[in-house]
Amino acid sequence: MFEGKAVLELRYEAYVPMATRTLTSICTSARSNWDIHKIAVAHRLGPVPVGETSVFIAVSSVHRGDGLDACKFLIDELKATVPIWKKEVYTNGEIWKENSEFLEKRYGLVKKEHKRSCCGSKVRVQEDEEEHKDNSS
Repeated sequence: MFEGKAVLELRYEAYVPMATRTLTSICTSARSNWDIHKIAVAHRLGPVPVGETSVFIAVSSVHRGDGLDACKFLIDELKATVPIWKKEVYTNGEIWKENSEFLEKRYGLVKKEHKRSCCGSKVRVQEDEEEHKDNSS
């Protein structure tokens, strides 16, 4: 239910080449701000039935604070900057939805700051070129 309307499904569309580049950039930013081992991000496209997962984000790190902070950053930035559009389909119509994170970022309604963890960069795992390509597709 959303605002008294029964939601049948969500539909996602994306400009895939730009979405992939933007997601890669967001992951790079997370790596530069927190001590991260691995990052996995997936966003479904097409119809998604109510109750099913639309976005999946997993982060591994030495310290849970880094992992949790990076995860929050990743979902917020994904919703604010990645060219993926959501349509909600109701029993009596449908509507394209804007994310509040997008509006906040675009119009500067709320400034969000992301800080490094207290531990600095003690652990840094460099992916080789092939592994990076495999993880970003």
